[in-house]
Amino acid sequence: MSAGNNLVGTAGEYYVCAELCRRGYLALLTPKNNPVFDVVVTNSTGSKSVSIQVKTRSERNKQGWKLGTDIANKNAPANVFVALVNLVPKMPPEVYIYEYSVLSERISLLYEKYLSTPKRDGTARKDVSFRWFAEVHFLQDDHDRKDNWNPIISALGS
Repeated sequence: MSAGNNLVGTAGEYYVCAELCRRGYLALLTPKNNPVFDVVVTNSTGSKSVSIQVKTRSERNKQGWKLGTDIANKNAPANVFVALVNLVPKMPPEVYIYEYSVLSERISLLYEKYLSTPKRDGTARKDVSFRWFAEVHFLQDDHDRKDNWNPIISALGS
């Protein structure tokens, strides 16, 4: 990952923290390279917390979010969310909030469909070490998640 990509990822993480703090929650970045989540959020009393994995794409990225194969883990950790951040030019970022298990299921189904569809030359597709998710794959439920922080707020209960 180049320094530019590191900054893109960091920008998304800080944006998620800022949005949650603006709403009255304590949101903190975890140390880099945490394999499961990037942000920890608590309610104002500290009695409830959730974790958020942040995936950010830059305005140059037209393919979508590149996710690791671990997103298809059927044993999704409890109280973990995924925030897909889209850094769009000259506008505030777009954020799509998912419960980890919901996004995991979506990505798994899309990838199964991808693998079952032969390439243009008729040959089978090979398993790859990442998963793409982009607006071209969006259903209405995905569009409804744009800037909808309610799943996280509901989990925090205040």
